[in-house]
Amino acid sequence: MNKADARYQKSRMAIVESSIQLLLSNPDAGMSEIAIAAGVGRATLYRHFETRDELIKELTMLCLEETDEVLKPLKETGLRGLDAIVESIRVIVPLADRFRFLMSLASIGASDKEIGRVYRRQLNELTRYVEEGKKLGDISKTLPSEWIVAMYDALLNAAWGLIQYDKMESEQATELFIRSFTASLQ
Repeated sequence: MNKADARYQKSRMAIVESSIQLLLSNPDAGMSEIAIAAGVGRATLYRHFETRDELIKELTMLCLEETDEVLKPLKETGLRGLDAIVESIRVIVPLADRFRFLMSLASIGASDKEIGRVYRRQLNELTRYVEEGKKLGDISKTLPSEWIVAMYDALLNAAWGLIQYDKMESEQATELFIRSFTASLQ
């Protein structure tokens, strides 16, 4: 089947969306369960994704792309430094509702060069906001930027983990992330 064919694209999207929903409730779901959830045969699933790892890589890339999409309007607001970082927290934490299953599967996509390139670009953008915050006086110049970015990443993982295990709602995790992060920058 031609990859540009509408039926091919429709079944691929059904697989991707069903995978997200299934993996939210069962991160250990196998390919047979994914095929059933997507309403496709196993042969169709394997035509789209030869392995579960390949599917997870696609879902990871989708997560990174959706992160870029929710951050795009932020770039147009003119917010800088800490204000931009706080707003990024507000738009990224709710993505846990869609991608929190990736917490347990992150190692699968970690070795992929394309995923690594996009992830590093996103971290570099965050570093730029940190550097702006230092220039604006919102962030202590004595804290290494790498430390601040790593702390952001760790707090994001903490927020997503608490949401994943139903220990906290997205709004509460967002506010605690912001409070914890900003309090540590002086």
